[in-house]
Amino acid sequence: MSSSSSNPATTTDSQRISASTLRAFTPTRVLSESTSTGSIYVLGTLSDSPTIVHLQKTVLASDQVEGVVSGLDRLDVFLENAPYFSAHGWLQTPPTRSADLAIKIIHPATEAHIRKYSTQERYVVTETREVYDTVVKRYIGSFDESRLAWVYAILEGRKEADRVLYRQEGEDGFVLLPDLKWDQTSMSALYLTVLVHTRRISTLRDLTRAHIPLLQSIKQKTFETVRAKYDVPASKLRLFVHYQPSYYHFHVHVVHVDHEASAGMLVGQAHMLEDLITLLELSPADGPSILAQKTYTYPLGAEHGLYAGMIQAGVLVAQPEKAAAAI
Repeated sequence: MSSSSSNPATTTDSQRISASTLRAFTPTRVLSESTSTGSIYVLGTLSDSPTIVHLQKTVLASDQVEGVVSGLDRLDVFLENAPYFSAHGWLQTPPTRSADLAIKIIHPATEAHIRKYSTQERYVVTETREVYDTVVKRYIGSFDESRLAWVYAILEGRKEADRVLYRQEGEDGFVLLPDLKWDQTSMSALYLTVLVHTRRISTLRDLTRAHIPLLQSIKQKTFETVRAKYDVPASKLRLFVHYQPSYYHFHVHVVHVDHEASAGMLVGQAHMLEDLITLLELSPADGPSILAQKTYTYPLGAEHGLYAGMIQAGVLVAQPEKAAAAI
């Protein structure tokens, strides 16, 4: 759902996001920052709850964060799906002036959110089927369904319905919509997400030959929709799946081929959808698929929830902790 500046995002009677409420945001530390994108993730408190604010500007110095967040003159919240909010912010409000900042807010932020956006050492791990069964599968199963409430809200049409580009109902259906990473203006930065309706697929390891029609449909309908909506041909799109993913509900990333590569598009984490379909076609008709049985090698951050389990399993050696940057 989109919200205008005159109607700040509201999820409960006590939870409202606007320029005035953001002035009460108290930053505690910088989680991470990028000089290449001019963005910064800041952890703080808002209404006594942990909150993450992501600010993006051409250049944004970490020592300016407190004044920038508390000094906003106008906040245009265009998307709210608790705990995620997206907005444009103005430090001044001349009628013709563009937004100074692109802002994303996670409120309330969980410990998992904080760890995800913190600067951290990364290590290459090798996950065999045995490691998956003993470490990863247990980790995935430990999550409560409430962690995916925002995904289900989109799939059920209760949130972000006005942003959906394509919807196919049913257990074999899916939803296609713009990712929050994209400002929906620059075609070379196009970034969409496909969310499947079925809750039986947590990761690509759960895919079987029976899912080939679903994946083929995702590919075909995405190509058709993007061509019709944005006049971008299939040859300009990369469709891929993350392993490990950011959240354990199967989804497909749709990115313009000219998009500046981020960590999630690098070798080891991104698996092209067409390659997954091919491996499923080569899998036996009965029994586990190649995707379920194969060994995966990928980067894992020291703040990831799997890190401790990988150390206990002997896949990684414990590393000394580094102090976080404070404001």
